Amino acid sequence: MKYKLLFFFATLFLCCPLLDAEGNQEKPVPSIFALNQTPMQQCLSAENYTLTLRYAQWKLKTAKRLSKNQRLLFGKGFEYTVQEEGNGEKSIVFYKKNVEAFAVNTQELLPLDKTSDLTKYHQLFCDLLASAKFANLPHNLVYRYHDGSNNVWSIGNQKIVYQPVTPAMSSSGIYSGGEPFEKNITAAQFTEIEALLKAGVVNKTIHEDSRLKGSGMIVELLTDALVGGTYLLPMRSAEKMAIEIWLGKLKE
Repeated sequence: MKYKLLFFFATLFLCCPLLDAEGNQEKPVPSIFALNQTPMQQCLSAENYTLTLRYAQWKLKTAKRLSKNQRLLFGKGFEYTVQEEGNGEKSIVFYKKNVEAFAVNTQELLPLDKTSDLTKYHQLFCDLLASAKFANLPHNLVYRYHDGSNNVWSIGNQKIVYQPVTPAMSSSGIYSGGEPFEKNITAAQFTEIEALLKAGVVNKTIHEDSRLKGSGMIVELLTDALVGGTYLLPMRSAEKMAIEIWLGKLKE
C-alpha cells in the first residue's frame, strides 16, 4: 500500500505543469505517456501540432510577460514564438540564447543549428504539448466569415450560425440576407469548409490591407472571444468564391 501511494504522488507531480507565479514562464513537464515510445512517436502528429500552435498563439496574446525579443519564455533557457512562412503556413520556432535552435510544423521537426542529436528537441516539443493539453483550449478553431454582402457566418466544428444583414443594416436600406438560421454539420463538412478557409488564409498574395465593398473577411478565433488572425479576400478571388459557394448551399 505504501508503495502504491508513493507511485501515485510521484505520477501526480510529473503530470502537473510547473508555472511561475504569473503563469508566464513554462518549465518543461517531464513526459510520462507511452514510456516505451520515443518523444517523436509520442508527440509529432498533425493533430498535436495544431493543438500546440493554437496554444502558442493564445499565449502570445495573453502572457503578461514576454522576453526582450517578444518571445514566450520556456524552461532550460529556451524561448519560442510562432512564425509565418512565405507560403502562409505557420511554424513554432524555438530559440536558445537568441539563436534559432529548431522549428516544428505540421509535418516535422527541423533542426536549425548543427545539433545531430534531436532527442532533446523532440522532448521540448513534448513538454510544450503537455502544457497545451493542460490549458484545455477549444480543440478546433472557430471561424467567423463575413461574406461579400457582410452577412456573418459563425463556423464551428459542430454547427454553423448564419446572421444575415437586414434592410435596416444595409447601406441601401433595401438589401436583406434572408432569414437567420443554425445548422448542425458533420465532422466531414467542417473539414471541407475549414480547408477552404485555410486556403484563403495561406494565400498571402491576395490579401487586402483594408476591407473593400464586396470583399470577404475571415476571422480566426482562438477562443470564443480571442481573435487569432483576420484576413481580407478580394471580391473576385477564387478563394472567396469557393467559400461562399459552399456556405450558400446551406441556405437551400
